[in-house]
Amino acid sequence: MNTADKRRFGGISRLFGQEGLECLNRSHVTVVGVGGVGSWVAEALARTAVGHITIIDGDTVEESNTNRQLPALQGHYGEKKVQVLARRLQAINPLAEITPVETFVDGTNFDETIPCCDVIIDCIDSLSAKTMLVARAKEKASYVLTSGGAGGKVDASRVAFTDIAHVKGDSLIAAMRTRLRKDYGFPKGKDGEKSKPFGIGAVYSDEPVCPSQDGEAGFGVFMGVTTTFAMRLAQACVQYLLRAQNRKEN
Repeated sequence: MNTADKRRFGGISRLFGQEGLECLNRSHVTVVGVGGVGSWVAEALARTAVGHITIIDGDTVEESNTNRQLPALQGHYGEKKVQVLARRLQAINPLAEITPVETFVDGTNFDETIPCCDVIIDCIDSLSAKTMLVARAKEKASYVLTSGGAGGKVDASRVAFTDIAHVKGDSLIAAMRTRLRKDYGFPKGKDGEKSKPFGIGAVYSDEPVCPSQDGEAGFGVFMGVTTTFAMRLAQACVQYLLRAQNRKEN
């Protein structure tokens, strides 16, 4: 695909080798939700030479997104997020296949909306949609990653990665984990024993949520934290793709 352009992605081949670069070129990753975390995940994957990226989100770019979301720029307010982001990703790697899907994923459209791919990365805010996606994602991909709640947090050094079964201190992940066990049959924890892994990687922060400081409703959001979530997700995704390639070769 784009391996002939040594200037554009030479830094990737020097880090991961030519075979690693070609592996990433062949890979297909789907990012669901391209807001404060997902938009930066997609950018990181494009700049790491992932050859096919599907981005799924039904929302539009709003002025209130400006403090944290990649597509939120003057001149793009009111446009579909996936379309703005798709143009940017294509400019990063003109030979990549970028597939924008303008919809919100739910239980009624999962089969036709989510493509078969190597990795699915969940960056949805809605608990019900998030739980459904994570529960069913392995029908479509060999590896699944999910993002916890980044709102109301300011300390990027507390962002961590583990299996979803072992996350502590993140209320969004905790609520999703409860629903996964209750509604989708995921393994339950036992008193005094470490829970069995779900096989789903999660990026989260155990930092207590900072309440609104200006009297307005909702949590504030700091780009320093949301982008750290995104980079940890991108890291886990790339590492998985390269490990999977190594397993095939050995």
